[in-house]
Amino acid sequence: MAELLWERGTTLGQGGFGVVSLASTSNALFHGVTLPSLIAVKSCIYSDSQSLKEEEEFLGMFKHSPCIIRCFGANLSFEDEVIIYNLLLEYASGGSLANRLRNCNSLPEFEVKKHTKNVLLGLSCIHTNGIIHCDIKPDNILLVGTEETAKIADFGLSMTFEQAVKEKQELMIRGTKRYMAPELVLNYDYGPHIDIWALGCTVYELITGTPLWDGDGDHVLHQIAFEKPKFQNSKLSKEAKDFLKRCLVKNPSSRWTADVLLNHPFLQNSSIVLVNTAKTRKKKSGSKSLLHKPIRKITFKFGNHKFVRQLPDLKEVENETCARVLGTDK
Repeated sequence: MAELLWERGTTLGQGGFGVVSLASTSNALFHGVTLPSLIAVKSCIYSDSQSLKEEEEFLGMFKHSPCIIRCFGANLSFEDEVIIYNLLLEYASGGSLANRLRNCNSLPEFEVKKHTKNVLLGLSCIHTNGIIHCDIKPDNILLVGTEETAKIADFGLSMTFEQAVKEKQELMIRGTKRYMAPELVLNYDYGPHIDIWALGCTVYELITGTPLWDGDGDHVLHQIAFEKPKFQNSKLSKEAKDFLKRCLVKNPSSRWTADVLLNHPFLQNSSIVLVNTAKTRKKKSGSKSLLHKPIRKITFKFGNHKFVRQLPDLKEVENETCARVLGTDK
């Protein structure tokens, strides 16, 4: 059934979970919703799909939030004699804030304010529903549409408040080391407050162009646990420094919540940019399918299985995507 809904295109990224691909849909109808002409498909072998199934469940809770990446549902495909589980997601044509940071070294404060406000709105929705994201970082904040609306993505490590209690009892730790909160490193203490700490690390990195903590591995964990964050950077305004101090409080009970941070002076002059995705989804393009562009071979893995695909040339795909997003396609 999957091949009737979408066709797999170029690989956007891959990791331990599997692979994320760009896909064209011909505006197929799925679960009563018309899919956009371009979507992102997050895939893994069905036997290893528990994490993606949980992510689909989490995303289903936030389907009405304009600040969280949209999930259209999931389906199965049979590829190279292997059953693949596919999560159908909103495509972020602007990439991630990590991509933007690599290209620009640092972002102007007015842009960071705009993105931060959207992320806080997303976190407010997530925390209100009793969920902890557990992996807020520039890589998991995606820019969607021509307005480049910042949206939270990747709920692969997320958990409920109830699961957090069990995780602490089992002395389990999850997340990306550089963005972990001190209470998580020291006491395996999970809660909404760890997402706020991670947001503080993210905002600092976006404005200054450097991570809050230097080094990696256990050295970073030692810094997080026993050192105080330093905000002496000429790129940080007075309001930005104060905002960071409210996020990066060592004591989690003193850390500001997402709802309170939304009223911080740092964000008062920022504007929320929420893209009108309805028109984008209805727009049809007269251009050829991405999968009819010049092709190249690519190999990727799902677990121990290796796949070889004939995919559109990456440059051609990017040009086609830009044309569709900007409305310059003929």
